[in-house]
Amino acid sequence: MHKHSRHTENRKPFLLLGYAATVIFFLLSALAAPAQNDSPGYYTKGEALFKQKKYYEAIQYYEKYLATEIKTTPRSQPFAVKKKAPGKSNLNIHNEVVYRLAESYRMINNYTLAEKWYKEAMSFSRKAYPACAYWYGVSLRANQKYEEAFNAITAFRESYTKMDELLVGADKELENLKFIKEQLLKEKDGFFVERKQMPANTSAYALSASQADRAVYTAVHEDKANDLYVARLYEAAPQNGVAGKTKMIALDEAPGIHNGMAAFAKGGKKMFFTRWMVNNGITTAAIYGSDKTDTGWTKPVPLPEPVNMEGSNSGQPFVTDDGKYILFSSNREGGVGKYDIWYAPLDTNGNALLATNAGNIVNTAGDEASPSYHYTSRTLVFSSNGHVGMGGYDIFSAKGDFKLSNWDKPVNAGQPINSSKDDLYFISTDEDNLWNTGWLSSDRATDCCLELFAVRQDNAQYVSGSVTDCASGQPLARTALTVKDPKGGKVLLKQQTGSDGRYSFELKNTSRFEITAEKEGYNTASESYKVYFDAGTDSVSNNNICLSLITPPVTNTGGYDLSGSATLAKFAFNQSALGNGSYHELDSLATLMHRFPSLMIEVGGYTDGRGSEAYNLKLAQKRVDACIRYLVKKGISKKRLVGKAYGECCPLEPEKINGKDNPAARERNRRVEYREVKK
Repeated sequence: MHKHSRHTENRKPFLLLGYAATVIFFLLSALAAPAQNDSPGYYTKGEALFKQKKYYEAIQYYEKYLATEIKTTPRSQPFAVKKKAPGKSNLNIHNEVVYRLAESYRMINNYTLAEKWYKEAMSFSRKAYPACAYWYGVSLRANQKYEEAFNAITAFRESYTKMDELLVGADKELENLKFIKEQLLKEKDGFFVERKQMPANTSAYALSASQADRAVYTAVHEDKANDLYVARLYEAAPQNGVAGKTKMIALDEAPGIHNGMAAFAKGGKKMFFTRWMVNNGITTAAIYGSDKTDTGWTKPVPLPEPVNMEGSNSGQPFVTDDGKYILFSSNREGGVGKYDIWYAPLDTNGNALLATNAGNIVNTAGDEASPSYHYTSRTLVFSSNGHVGMGGYDIFSAKGDFKLSNWDKPVNAGQPINSSKDDLYFISTDEDNLWNTGWLSSDRATDCCLELFAVRQDNAQYVSGSVTDCASGQPLARTALTVKDPKGGKVLLKQQTGSDGRYSFELKNTSRFEITAEKEGYNTASESYKVYFDAGTDSVSNNNICLSLITPPVTNTGGYDLSGSATLAKFAFNQSALGNGSYHELDSLATLMHRFPSLMIEVGGYTDGRGSEAYNLKLAQKRVDACIRYLVKKGISKKRLVGKAYGECCPLEPEKINGKDNPAARERNRRVEYREVKK
């Protein structure tokens, strides 16, 4: 596989070993220094480790060198004056160690200590360390010292004349700082972003859902048998927004192999995840697949082309809710920049077909990573260090279409979703409203590691409506209302209507809710609602809920006359989904059938006259099926329901009057009726 550039090796975009490296850092810090003065040896060893990209280990030797130097000799040490480097006549070992420390801390994303050492290095020769001012400014920006960062980057930009990546980076940093200034002037009450510690480890990131009630994330595991720290996948049951009891997902693997960043398809039975390893500072990564069986997960196998390509890395898979596309990040040839967002359609067996680059609207010359897709809003969400943002990786969104590969200009999510550090792996947990609730991963609260943060939009919905008698239209006072979350059945609140039959209540972060109205002498009715909103406060006026009186039988079960037909449900043009106005009639019929267990009912479906006869028969059958499904859900045996599609055969009203179309008649003719089936 392709070697990472120095830029992407900085645990980007495969942010993987932060916590493990921190553990190793402290373990190495605990090692006792040799008794004798070995300053040159410390420097030489540190240099060797730095070149191997073992930055944590290199730090230990550089800091030992400086500690020994302070104790034994002045800073102007003559033992290495023969060594020279470009732009450095008579290499100063002290200066070199300080600058290497700054670089090492930056490469492990510890910008607090990177800033400290870059600040000291700013007094060194600018010719010897031309990039120092730039990286000092970057460190200041990461540490939220924006004014100082602007001054440092501006000074660097004015003095640096070489046309290279540093100059381009400086221009982008100045754009980032301008964007940050704009963000700081905006209101900060749009979202709540709360740090969440997972049971398995504080370094947890890349949350996904294996099933509706299971959360999966990546964390570091201590492999004591092999004396290694490795990334592993953990599964947990969410409890009040935080992962509860957790367990590691057992996968067949070899020592030193890392697993993380998972996505699921086929109801949690198919898992795609990133598997990687690091050798001599070089990361190789690929996307693997595994199937869930009664005995556990099958042996993971790498996905074939076009997902994994020889000579490149692929990772961070995401599968769309409909199971039709897999998204991922890859540095393969044919891209726009370093790591790009790619996607490929999946066949019915979960095999990827032709991979497509998301294009230069989404992808930049930098890195794009951690893609996800919000199905309802048709929005691609990803992280990027190439678009203008708050620094590091920022989270962006872009509406678009997979088939056309057509995407709108990406929009930065802004603060507090984004920070001056790295912000990745945003996943929405609300199928209706993208930003309402979700999770992201960020190192904003640490100097090393990604952690999980819960995201919740600051919004409120003031809901109002009324309950009336279906026949008279009169308001029904003191009607008991139960408001539930239809996804999990959780009761959100209970109240009664006032003397005028009206009700009002407040909900927060609630995209869907169901109101059940109950009153003695009336059939119970339920209505379901879906709300689309942004941050802030919205007023939602519900459609009227009407209750129908319970009609007692005339004599006995056989005396209740259903020989004629009655309308059970009405439908919009070319639609078969039940509307809110249909539920009370269906509920009344269900109540009647529960009261008279011997009652058999025919459910007949009709359409208006538009469309072919064959098509209308199919549409009528779909309408019948929708009503029967609802009645079965209410506890009515399917054996007591006889469905029949009549199509356009029997209009209640003529659909043309004097040659002119009669829309009202067409609306009345689109219906489902019911009648008793005599035995």
